[in-house]
Amino acid sequence: MIDDLLCQVGKYRYAFRPKNVPVLTRELAVKIQSSVDEGKSVLTVTLDMGLSTEVVKYVSNRYCVEIRGQCVELSKLSGLKENYVYAIKNNDVIPLAWYDETLRRYYKLKPIAPNKAPTLEINGIHMHRCEGIDPWTDSIFKLNQLGRVRHAIILDTCTGLGYTASIAAARGAALVVTSEVDSNVIEIATYNPWSKGLANENIVTIKADITTAICMMPDEVFTHILHDPPRFSVAGELYSREFYKELYRVLRPGGKLFHYTGMPFKHSNISILKGIKKRLESTGFYVIKWSEVAQGFIAIKPSY
Repeated sequence: MIDDLLCQVGKYRYAFRPKNVPVLTRELAVKIQSSVDEGKSVLTVTLDMGLSTEVVKYVSNRYCVEIRGQCVELSKLSGLKENYVYAIKNNDVIPLAWYDETLRRYYKLKPIAPNKAPTLEINGIHMHRCEGIDPWTDSIFKLNQLGRVRHAIILDTCTGLGYTASIAAARGAALVVTSEVDSNVIEIATYNPWSKGLANENIVTIKADITTAICMMPDEVFTHILHDPPRFSVAGELYSREFYKELYRVLRPGGKLFHYTGMPFKHSNISILKGIKKRLESTGFYVIKWSEVAQGFIAIKPSY
């Protein structure tokens, strides 16, 4: 069954390759500049947003900082914007943000707090919860709703920066199939140090519209599904009864689904959540409960 699954999604499969370049924020650039002004020539900093530390050196006769063999002029570390992540490439400082004219979308890797996983922002909309929580912890809370995932076969419908897929693989999942349709999102993830777990050998990354790719997947192949789509107003098709029927079809009897929803229109009388729950149940899922901590529905496919 697994071989059949991999065969069916094979044409969408791509190899995730982290770029492993140094990254920094305005706050770190200010710290480096301040240390140089204080006369320090050797500095210990994090160049992967808190995952590790390493040494950079101030080269006084060139007025630059040596970062992993690259010589970055101090002048290029001044004037960086807040709430941006920058990559060090070819002795230059490049913002990890750009506008796609075809899609009319602005993509940005956005720092949330020092030494924490960043979030992805598209047209000003965060792809993770960031108020009172960091994106990595948010992803842990979501995955926790699936319970024990060691040896599991998981469908992660929307890769994004790949945090949930990475955590699932680190917890011993036998296979995680994760799908992302947007090339810009994939490109940003290759620069993000916290996304490097997507290169895990137990993760299969596919570039596809999940509503198309899922139709090619075998029946009852997954033990768990994590469905974390963009908000309803952006991707309503991922909240449709038709898509829920496909999720139900590819999930094994007794398998568990976590469907992240967030709190849409929580200050109005519009109840998208009631509609989601009703459609899940009409598809055949048994909705166990709403998870306040993860902001989504936990559901199972009944055993025959």
